[in-house]
Amino acid sequence: MTDKTTTAARRFPRRTILKTTAWSVPVIAAAVATPLAAASVAPDLQLTPYPLGDTIHGVSPDGLQSYDLGMVAAFGATTLGTDPTPAGSVVTLTFDSRLLSGPWLTLDAYNGTVVSVTGSTTSGNVTTATFVLPVAVPAGTALTFWPHFAPPAGSTPPWYTDLNGYSVSIAPPAGTTDPVLGNNTVTSNPVYS
Repeated sequence: MTDKTTTAARRFPRRTILKTTAWSVPVIAAAVATPLAAASVAPDLQLTPYPLGDTIHGVSPDGLQSYDLGMVAAFGATTLGTDPTPAGSVVTLTFDSRLLSGPWLTLDAYNGTVVSVTGSTTSGNVTTATFVLPVAVPAGTALTFWPHFAPPAGSTPPWYTDLNGYSVSIAPPAGTTDPVLGNNTVTSNPVYS
């Protein structure tokens, strides 16, 4: 009889097992689902040059050498995926300040809304100008923007043997990470002949 009493005392009552099971299922389900809900997918911005633009052509004083610098006139910014990148993405223009100056952007879909420079630095002959987009970058379709520069001082581009390239890049708003940076920048370098 002692043996049966000891065995019976060690068993859990059925109600305790049912209560524990009833509370465990939602807790386990919540624990499994939380990482999936908490993980947010970072926006992947893509910058595409449009086949529009011009070439800046400079010739040496003796006429024996020249350079060509292709200037893409318009770009499409797209968020790859299903959700747009929120307003606040940063467009950066990098250019040779001896050749170009006074940059600004216009947005096609917003009646030519002008986006002004929010920051600019110059190191040597290279200027980097940043712009904050006031609108979201859509998913699956492009937000078209046009970089502009003040007109050059002379009628013909000056001759430089060490002209720097021109690049345009886009980055998501502060606090957001773009998982694929290889599709965010378009660069054009001078070709000398």
